[in-house]
Amino acid sequence: MKSFFLILIAGVILSVGNGFRMSLGIYVPDLLASTVFSASLIGLTYGIFNFLWGAMSPIAGAFAEQKGYVKTLSVGFIGIALSFYVTSSAISPNHFLLGLGVIGGLSAGIISVPVIIGGVSKYFDDDKTRTTVTGILMSLAASGMFIFTPINQFLVTTFQWSLSFQITAVFFLFLIPLSFIFLIPKSDKKIKKEFTQRKISDVIKQAFKDKSYRYLILGFFVCGLHVALISNYLPTFAKLNGLDTTIAATGLTLVGIFNMIGTLISGRVSGIIKKKFVLSFIYFSRSIAIFLLLIFPTTNFVIIAFSCVIGLLWLSTVPPTSGIVANRFGTRYLSTLFGIVMVSHQAGAFVGSLVGGLVIDLYGSLDIAWIMAIIISLFSAIIHFPIIEKEKSEEVFA
Repeated sequence: MKSFFLILIAGVILSVGNGFRMSLGIYVPDLLASTVFSASLIGLTYGIFNFLWGAMSPIAGAFAEQKGYVKTLSVGFIGIALSFYVTSSAISPNHFLLGLGVIGGLSAGIISVPVIIGGVSKYFDDDKTRTTVTGILMSLAASGMFIFTPINQFLVTTFQWSLSFQITAVFFLFLIPLSFIFLIPKSDKKIKKEFTQRKISDVIKQAFKDKSYRYLILGFFVCGLHVALISNYLPTFAKLNGLDTTIAATGLTLVGIFNMIGTLISGRVSGIIKKKFVLSFIYFSRSIAIFLLLIFPTTNFVIIAFSCVIGLLWLSTVPPTSGIVANRFGTRYLSTLFGIVMVSHQAGAFVGSLVGGLVIDLYGSLDIAWIMAIIISLFSAIIHFPIIEKEKSEEVFA
């Protein structure tokens, strides 16, 4: 029963954080209607947000593993509330960059996927169970996208973006009590003590010597680029092609729904077959989906169909990726080591956000960005094949 509540509350935290972060694209058309914000500025801000989200993940993970998850997550919720409140009164580009890009990115990184998964994974020793639990968590995280996309669409339509941000700020303050689910159990006291006796720098150096770990980092860069490009610019893509932005909002909602299915399947399958093959299949399938989006006429049906397919492939990369990290290095440092992989993911998100905005400003179209996404997706599918999933982790970190 304790494990059930742990998974449920952890999933709620991921759902809220993921839902608001991935539905920020809903605000782009309304922000563009302002004379203050250009597509390039919004792209840069979202890019900084995504990069700092990733950069903060291993730092927050290391802090949580040493000082506790309750303190860490509470700071994250307060920071996100502050970010939305500060941004709501933005009247200049720098104000917008600071509020949403910097404060928002750093704070969101504190309640990010690596931190939560690292904390929950310590409760499960079996690889198959741990991977399945990760799939469940990511499925719950995925629910945030289809729950909060229509909520954000309603808020921005009813109140416009500024007041919507203020409402969101208050909402995050009410989430602070959820962090108390992560009180460390007695069985983890020994693990915590051993962790504090080893320097984080030594752990990171050992991991970076591992080729498989480096391949995962490269692959997750591509994943981040895809996620940011699609979530931030699908509404704008629809509008540029003469469609109502509400169809894209519906599409993003479907991404969230099918993401739940995809992550559950991925978590289950990753416990049965080699995780690297699951990852290669996901990235190859993404390249096909984006290619078809590019060559077919942009209609409501195409947006909906693309959203369903890409939803199945959305966060389904997380269970096999985190599973490989856990297999090779154990769960003791998982929040930190998977957090570093997430830095690469968010570096890709930065590039995806920035390139999307620049391409729109320069060409009035996203075609070049889609072509780039296809090419690097094929690259990612290839580089996962040489990965070794488990090798002497006990000797490295015992």
